[in-house]
Amino acid sequence: MNFLAFIVALVLRQLWGAEAWLHRDGWWLDWRDRANGFGLLPWLQLVLTVGLPLLLVLLLLDLLRPLLFGLPWIAAAALVLLYAFGRGDFHARIARYRDYCERGNREGAWLYLREELHAGDPQEVDPGLEPEQLHQQLQASLYYDGFQRWFAVVFWFVLLGPAAALGYRLLQLYREAEGDDGPAVVLLFLLDWLPVRLLLATFAIAGDFVRSRDELVAALLDTWADGSTLLLAVGSAAAGSASGDSASRQAAGDVAALAGLLFRSGVVWVVVIAVFAILA
Repeated sequence: MNFLAFIVALVLRQLWGAEAWLHRDGWWLDWRDRANGFGLLPWLQLVLTVGLPLLLVLLLLDLLRPLLFGLPWIAAAALVLLYAFGRGDFHARIARYRDYCERGNREGAWLYLREELHAGDPQEVDPGLEPEQLHQQLQASLYYDGFQRWFAVVFWFVLLGPAAALGYRLLQLYREAEGDDGPAVVLLFLLDWLPVRLLLATFAIAGDFVRSRDELVAALLDTWADGSTLLLAVGSAAAGSASGDSASRQAAGDVAALAGLLFRSGVVWVVVIAVFAILA
């Protein structure tokens, strides 16, 4: 039934877009704020904040499974998966950054980078920041954003079910709220480890295998590297881009190639999941 719920969720996502109507996290933020008042240790705080909603979802899905040949379970699981997908419109982010690049708007691209990475004061522009450094940072952010909003969620949904996909999203929300020093960062590193490397292999298959082969081997041998670093290294090699007549045009081409690679990789994953469901 996982596969049927997955297909239903994909169809609904194509019909309804970025699920803004469903991505309302106020209920969880209120629960997190309430749980923060208990004065628990960080790891216990994380378990309570993320674990209790997962337990409730597991109980609900278990109650729905035997009803009406599993149809209510499929509908509920599809909604859970839709909720677990990433927030915001990823394609709009890419289009916005491409527009900055094509217009050569360095300051606008810098401010956009600060906004996307949630780092520092976006009003303080660093005059010494090189455009190439800015472009690399934002590419890494976009690669990881594309990974965590869809690929990782689908991986855990197929492997362990709807509750696992929801747990991954709640951990991402927890990390965004608590910063990069909390226990959620450690858990996300562990949860990202395998799907990141599967996506790297998918990049090589869906992109330029010859150019990305060495980067892929190096990434697979590096067991402790950050996921966004690996995704940028292999993704950039696999995606490629047409040479532009300026650095801004080249940056726009890089982002277009990034979007194309992520789309092709998504198609590969859907095909693999379908084959697995048929043979299982």
